[in-house]
Amino acid sequence: MYSIAEKRAKEKFTEFLRGGSYRITPERFEVLAAVLRTDDHFDAETLYLMLRGSGSKVSRATVYKTLALLHECGLVVRHMFSPGEFAQYEKTIDRPMHDHMVCTRCNRIIEFDNRSVVYLQKQLAHLHDFESSYHTLQIFGVCGDCRRTRHSAKNGTKNGTSLKVTSVD
Repeated sequence: MYSIAEKRAKEKFTEFLRGGSYRITPERFEVLAAVLRTDDHFDAETLYLMLRGSGSKVSRATVYKTLALLHECGLVVRHMFSPGEFAQYEKTIDRPMHDHMVCTRCNRIIEFDNRSVVYLQKQLAHLHDFESSYHTLQIFGVCGDCRRTRHSAKNGTKNGTSLKVTSVD
């Protein structure tokens, strides 16, 4: 049984594929289903290994190509949280718009939302006669835990953890 959000995502992806004359294959929808089951940031290789671990026959190339298509149609957003690292993805369905702070020592990702950021985006778009479809804001620095404890990613503490913070201004 599919949720309403899953049905919307499948319909949107189907329309996108048809509109772009892409092939509609069960493998692409298998990748979409795996993305919709994932609530955290993920990279293509991790998604591929997860699919293979569950018995899927989807190829690595199909995962990478499908993620690119899902990004193009707006069902996933792609982030580069650190130079030289793999792109990270997250689904957009059933997730509120949010931004990220990334600790450059432990790679912790702190998600936050703030009405002021959204307001500023709308103001700037209006000022420049620009129709925005989405935005991304990434703030890089050192988290409070790393500043207090002097731990770094090298000793394996808090490496890659994610924290969700909701603030409303």
